Amino acid sequence: MAGVFISAGVYRIFFPAAAWQELIDLHMPTFLAWPIIILEIAGGLLLLIKKYKKTASAVLIIFLLLAVLQALIIQGRMIWSRAGELFVFNPNPTDIFLHLVFATLLLTFLVATVSKGSDNMPDDSQND
Repeated sequence: MAGVFISAGVYRIFFPAAAWQELIDLHMPTFLAWPIIILEIAGGLLLLIKKYKKTASAVLIIFLLLAVLQALIIQGRMIWSRAGELFVFNPNPTDIFLHLVFATLLLTFLVATVSKGSDNMPDDSQND
């Protein structure tokens, strides 16, 4: 997750017009672009170095939920009408990035489970 936030912040530094347009689309002032960049990079770095990770996680969760809420307020009807695209893989940057994040999360879960020496999920071979 650290990489997601750091890369988002760095992207906004190199493409500030995209950051401003995002805020315009959410009906928010564009001066918030730099505080958001700082929040994303600082939050990501804190997660990466595992310092204040509970606080950083909480702040980033609130940030994400507020962004989603604002998007639903502004574009809710359109978002719901296109929700079906969530269940179809389209070879575009968004889907590829999202699938890489999913794979990373699953790998993290797998490594954490194996390192604990137990598998909390039933073994598929036992269901035969």
